[in-house]
Amino acid sequence: MIMKKIFAALLLVVLSAYAALAEDVELPAPEKSGGIGVLDAIALRQSAGNFADEEITLQQLSNVLWAAGGVNRDDGKLTYATASNLQDMIIFAFTREAVYKYNPQAHSITVIAKGDYRKLTGGQPFVAKAAIDLLYVQDAGKWDNLNRKTPPEVILNCGFAHAGLSMQNVYLYAASVGWGARTRMNFDRDGLTKLLKLNKKHNFTLMQCVGPKL
Repeated sequence: MIMKKIFAALLLVVLSAYAALAEDVELPAPEKSGGIGVLDAIALRQSAGNFADEEITLQQLSNVLWAAGGVNRDDGKLTYATASNLQDMIIFAFTREAVYKYNPQAHSITVIAKGDYRKLTGGQPFVAKAAIDLLYVQDAGKWDNLNRKTPPEVILNCGFAHAGLSMQNVYLYAASVGWGARTRMNFDRDGLTKLLKLNKKHNFTLMQCVGPKL
């Protein structure tokens, strides 16, 4: 009886921790005005090499994720284009506090892992200092919903295209607020696959550092 009670108590602790971890966090509404003009932002767009390891606000995280791939129309379409409107890109955000998965339709984030895992997103020294490291993962399973068979290489190429379109939005947002951004392809795929519990239907594309710069 005592062992059963101990087991039940331990199970409750585990389940409570899992529930807390999986809880969605609603983001504040993104700021959709302000900053500099789009032509000015294009003129200032560049890849930064030095980032300040600063805390950011939930509002700033909200703005970045919305720019990267949030909903900008009443019909649920996003800030960047996707083939057949499949919306097959999953955006993960790594910060000093936790790893989050962005849920664009709800404009919320789901806590995937608590703690600082930014080092998994690349070996360059600045990677672990950038306020946000964005990982763009294609959910190729969404292509199964089409009434046609698409070659895997075409699906993957579309994934890179979608990531590129999304990342350019982030570059322009960063330029508009005086932040830095940088695109990268070198990261710990094995470590990230385990951490994020990805499967064979998930295609890694690109990563991007974004945040205040030195």
